[in-house]
Amino acid sequence: MKRAIWRTRFAPALSVIAAACLLAPAPARAQAQTNSAAEPGPNSLAPVVVTGRRTMSRLEDTPQRIEVIDSRDIAHTPARELTDLLKKNSSVDVIQYPGNLSGIGIRGFRPEFSGINQRTLLLVDGRPAMSTNLSLLNMDQLTRVEVLKGPASALYGSQAMGGVVNLITRESRGPLQGSADLSLGSFDGKEVKARLGGGLNDTFDFDYSGSWIDQGDFTMGNGELRPNTAYQQQNHALRLGVNLNTDWRLNAKVDTYQGRDIATPGDYAYGLQDQSNKDMNRTGYDMRLTGKWREHRLSFTAFTGSQWYKLTRKTSRIAAEQKFLPYQSFEGDLYWRGLQAQDVWDWSPNASLVWGVDSEKASSVTRSYNANGTRKGPFSADNTRQTMGVYAENTWQLNDDATTLHVGLRNDRIRVETLATPFKTGFTPTAARFSSTNPSAGFKHLVGAGVRLHGTVGKGFVVPSASELTGEATTLVAGKTEITRGNPNLKPESSLTWDLGAEWSSGPFFVDATVFSTKVRDRITRDAGVLINPTTRVFSYRNADSAHMQGLELEGRWQINPTWRLSVAGTQFFHARQQTSSGWEAVNNVAKRTVRLAVDAQQGPWSARLGARYVGRTHDQDWVSGSGKQVQYAGYAVWDLSARYRIGQKQTVALAVDNLFDRFYAEKFGFPQPGLSIKATYHHDF
Repeated sequence: MKRAIWRTRFAPALSVIAAACLLAPAPARAQAQTNSAAEPGPNSLAPVVVTGRRTMSRLEDTPQRIEVIDSRDIAHTPARELTDLLKKNSSVDVIQYPGNLSGIGIRGFRPEFSGINQRTLLLVDGRPAMSTNLSLLNMDQLTRVEVLKGPASALYGSQAMGGVVNLITRESRGPLQGSADLSLGSFDGKEVKARLGGGLNDTFDFDYSGSWIDQGDFTMGNGELRPNTAYQQQNHALRLGVNLNTDWRLNAKVDTYQGRDIATPGDYAYGLQDQSNKDMNRTGYDMRLTGKWREHRLSFTAFTGSQWYKLTRKTSRIAAEQKFLPYQSFEGDLYWRGLQAQDVWDWSPNASLVWGVDSEKASSVTRSYNANGTRKGPFSADNTRQTMGVYAENTWQLNDDATTLHVGLRNDRIRVETLATPFKTGFTPTAARFSSTNPSAGFKHLVGAGVRLHGTVGKGFVVPSASELTGEATTLVAGKTEITRGNPNLKPESSLTWDLGAEWSSGPFFVDATVFSTKVRDRITRDAGVLINPTTRVFSYRNADSAHMQGLELEGRWQINPTWRLSVAGTQFFHARQQTSSGWEAVNNVAKRTVRLAVDAQQGPWSARLGARYVGRTHDQDWVSGSGKQVQYAGYAVWDLSARYRIGQKQTVALAVDNLFDRFYAEKFGFPQPGLSIKATYHHDF
């Protein structure tokens, strides 16, 4: 058994390293350069960010807490998908299933992975990511990721209650450059990546990135093989840029995801009895015109995209379904389209105004099937959400740029409409209109000796989803029937958040400590249910009286010397709780404490990172044995290791070890993550 595990996990990775080392002549290995595009230096921190103000601003002047995942972090983080990159480099809470399904939450809001009304906003270059599932977003084109913590509804509207994740993609304008990667790893993993980009002439430039991944069933940290966890996927992205003149520029971009036969194992407690396979597609298009006119920096963006998802049941715990297996049980389509217009007006040497208009329409269409192939009513009615938002934020630089102040305001008008849906009965299609105005304010002040104080206050909101308004579903839990029904009288959630912190930066040291507090009104939550007979309980959604999240965020870095760097960060919640019909309870899937540690080393052609992530105790509903009762789960710690060796000017070999100590753990209880896995990569620049 151990010998088989060794062959599965280690042999493919080691074979790539051995082959790559044989390709390079010995003198070239000694002449490796470290400060290249493929291997950023240890101090490569992003000098500017764009998420805090929707325009470029210096990170040290930004009042909001923004964590930047830079190109070095991306290169040195063992990551199967974007969720891995985020959870290992920023203080977020995670729900992550095998089968490419995941979501995150920020500052005490529960992680979400479905629905078009979430509490963490996902962006790609400032426009909506057009995906409800974080696992479907492309990592190949990234140059950095910005994670804004705290409400941003005053700039971004609904869904930005907890924060914003903005994926910044590559825009190459210099000489043509590219690279190709070949990787082999544990669980029969195979991966091919390529990218190419740069200027074709003075007018045109482009970027292309693509990847293909094939992964077999994985082994968990307890040594057991987890059947039905294999998948195959590919990502592609293409951008074309045109310089119209010296002041105006046009960018057009498309990015796609395609996954086929993505195995989904079901809850670990059910063994082989709840397996499915998924096919998924996601496509996003956008076109952006940017330019300058006098003191104005203008941008206009149009975007459209779709996400498609089909689920096929392979095994079932329900005896009546088994003779029909396998059968298609669900299919869903999501569509987005919208426009953004923005003006950054530098109306004085020390002040600028960012204002603009956002318009977006999102639609959801679903189809459900019985085991015998006939249609049935889906859980949620088909629905649309139309949003029109107008925002403005002014920023002042005072005291010789030692003080930054900003004040912002946004008004959103949202229409949520449930549509007549084939085979769905028991509800009346309706339209609900919501209007919300959300202010924000913040400051950052250089006290002296590298010490800066910062603080923000702002409101956030999110409207009810169609499933919360009109949904109806029946499930079998521990031999009993549970029916969940929507509530058409729900009100939007609203929140008020403040944070206050201090940072110190001096030479090789950086430290930040921030206290935050969020109070949520009309929190949308599922109620305790009503027992209508000994075997059937009916649940619905309600606006809970309130929710309260309060905690402390810490971040520190120490560049010990040119070779070594130490980074530590974490979040400690004083409480993250919500009020329900049965009293106060903890918010599900939000850890009491999270801590991240990274030790980076760079010496000549070598670079490496040892990383650790500790997740404290969390709460969740036990649907297997507890009939939905909230229970507490113990914390865990997971370590990772990555190392890279640059061979001359063009070649690099890399080793990534995920779950270094083979920990048996889950980001969603009942759905364990892979155990120890190794991936070896050969990288060639051209």
